[in-house]
Amino acid sequence: MTSPFFASKRNAWFGGSLLTCFLAVSSLSAASDLQLFDAVRRQDIEAVRALLDQKPDVNARQGDGATALHWAAHRDDLDVAELLIGAGADVNAANEYGVTALALACTNQNEALVEKLLLAGADANLAQLSGVTPLMECSRTGSAAAVKLLLNRGASVDARESKSGQTALMWAASGGHSTAVKHLIDHKADVRLRSKGGFTPLLFAARSGNVASARLLFEAGADANDSTEEYGSALVVAAASGHEDLGVFLLEKGANPNAADRNGITALHQAARNGLEALTGVRYDPSYRIRPPNMPRLAKALLARGANPNLQIAKNVSRGPDGSPFLMRGATAYFLAAASGDAMLMRILREGGASATLTAEAGITPLMAAARSACTGSCAFQGANEIDEAEAKAALEAVMAAVESGADVNTLNEDGQSALHMAAFTGADGVVEYLASKGAKVDLTDKHGETPWSMAAGISPVLRYRGLYGKHESTAKLLEKLGAVPIGRDGMDEHAPAPPGQ
Repeated sequence: MTSPFFASKRNAWFGGSLLTCFLAVSSLSAASDLQLFDAVRRQDIEAVRALLDQKPDVNARQGDGATALHWAAHRDDLDVAELLIGAGADVNAANEYGVTALALACTNQNEALVEKLLLAGADANLAQLSGVTPLMECSRTGSAAAVKLLLNRGASVDARESKSGQTALMWAASGGHSTAVKHLIDHKADVRLRSKGGFTPLLFAARSGNVASARLLFEAGADANDSTEEYGSALVVAAASGHEDLGVFLLEKGANPNAADRNGITALHQAARNGLEALTGVRYDPSYRIRPPNMPRLAKALLARGANPNLQIAKNVSRGPDGSPFLMRGATAYFLAAASGDAMLMRILREGGASATLTAEAGITPLMAAARSACTGSCAFQGANEIDEAEAKAALEAVMAAVESGADVNTLNEDGQSALHMAAFTGADGVVEYLASKGAKVDLTDKHGETPWSMAAGISPVLRYRGLYGKHESTAKLLEKLGAVPIGRDGMDEHAPAPPGQ
């Protein structure tokens, strides 16, 4: 009879042998799993076939929960995905974020893989932790055929993701994917739903500028005057996004031409976007960020449908730290056209009833804005002595348009400056000469002791002006020729206001 001691020793050895064998097999299996991941990542289909013959765990997971099928979908590899599915890969496996292979196939716009996964039993409504469904992903990327496949497999058409409450239709409209929009509408997607931010599918389409999507939404019952308090109507959103064609289309569908955003900015203000953007404090430069163009066709369409050309912006809007030549409050579309040196748009607005004399904050007139427009573009942040010839020419044409419309060349702003101060400050010799020919006083002294000559000479006692664009010797000499008297900084100090308390 075997003693308990020897029996326990034997059992321990036998158990240890089993454990050793198990660990060895496990190690081989783990190594095989790792090799499978590596082969799928490399898109080495022959290696994948050979490894699958070894019967690895095709549903093994990496640390983040990803399976080999995730990697095949991520690599956009239909052939490898088919092999894995055939070997029993779980088509509904999700990583730690809830992302499935179906979602990744939608991201890659791989319609064939979407179909393969659905046929293999993939759940069309299996959402990520964020609530994003495969239908949303396919709608976002514009994979229209995949959208149709998902809808035919029962995908919930009006499901919302959790962060912003947006639907697949909103994502398709935002991306300008009109065919996907059509499929969604055909499956009864609700065109009146709003995101948490208040955007409807039409507002998303307005932002993307896709007329085809907007047309489909209207046919399904969208309201031309969908709006939010912050961003305004679809028309305002389209104009603010620079989408002239869509803006005209929305007007044809009955959009209110005088709708405004929370700052009182209308589509007509946005039609002069070049001037509007000059006042936001964002630095624009032709080498890396160009100010957007004006939209004269939209302006004409707005005026024809009753837009009020004399509405003034209610609030100043600052989007950047770089400063702007004027504050935005009180600006009309005509003022903004002048600030952009756009004589053609100024004339369009005048023909539509725009006032040429309504001032923006601090008493800045459209004429002053036009005179200053010679240096709100390419030269504004270069610190250079020379301004762009094209901008100087455009500024002169804008100044002439304002004067032709009855602007007084000697009107002063709250600082006591005239349009000639503005022109001298930029070094626009042609504008200076023209204003003088129209009776502009060349020796006007503002509240800081500044004259047009001192601005051109670059000896301003005012820190915000001094040397900002360098001195303009030719402009200073031109002013002297026109009768201006040179004045030193000491002379200007005599006219400057006394410091507080004195």
